[in-house]
Amino acid sequence: MRLPDFTDDAGLIALRRLMGADAPGSFSPSYRPDKLTLAELEQLATDGRDVSIDDVVVLEDDTLSYKDSRVLIYIRDITQFQHWVPRFHIADCETLQKMKQRNAFDRYVVATRDDGSFVVNMIGNGGRVTRKTNQLDVCQNCLNKLRFDGFSHDLSRQRRRMIVSEFTIRRFFEKFPKSLFSVRPTGAAETAPLNNYPEDFDEISKRARERRGWRCECCRRDFSRPTDRKYLHVHHKNGMKNENFEENLQVLCLLCHANQPQHSHLKKLPEYCEFLRKFGSNQ
Repeated sequence: MRLPDFTDDAGLIALRRLMGADAPGSFSPSYRPDKLTLAELEQLATDGRDVSIDDVVVLEDDTLSYKDSRVLIYIRDITQFQHWVPRFHIADCETLQKMKQRNAFDRYVVATRDDGSFVVNMIGNGGRVTRKTNQLDVCQNCLNKLRFDGFSHDLSRQRRRMIVSEFTIRRFFEKFPKSLFSVRPTGAAETAPLNNYPEDFDEISKRARERRGWRCECCRRDFSRPTDRKYLHVHHKNGMKNENFEENLQVLCLLCHANQPQHSHLKKLPEYCEFLRKFGSNQ
């Protein structure tokens, strides 16, 4: 069936004039290259999608995003002779950083599938490909990067394995939602909450530092001595001082805190000079 010329069809012209539209107007598609299409959303939730490393963005909380969605990254194509099982990644961990340095990142695909199953291509003799759906474990370096569920390489092997076994992607996306619309402003100038510390922040800060064992999450230096605890700060990852949920709090020493983006003003504090004299600048 051939469509009529909408600008030269008598019936449509009469209908348009009845509607009060003297001219046909104009139309242009509203394609947004920074937004996921329905086809891309379905692909991310099933097979995964090959993308350029330049299209994967590391967010302020160290998680990974593609267009307007937080994503997972994993290796889909592996040879059947490999003696290791790939892990999936939820953060910009040291493993991914090494892969970037070796220009090997094109081996990864992004996904949002949250049932723990991943499509894997097993490549055998003669390049024969067998497509499988496998359960993969989360990367421990990623868990360490995010301190997810209190994970740390300093924990015992048994405790680390327990955290990995109890990890679920659905729970990860509950704490770090897929949609990045949630990071947009939540109010107008008159209604948005004041970006300031709550009255009980001293107690919030103390609990956060206690849970981390009075260690800096970046340089791992110990500040458990009562006289040293003033040099251990609590940093808000998203810059919002009134958002004190666990995943937004990062325990950092004064030096590491001052090295965070937009925190160089801390280097002007008298305590900063005291810190350097007492601990030095080596991390």
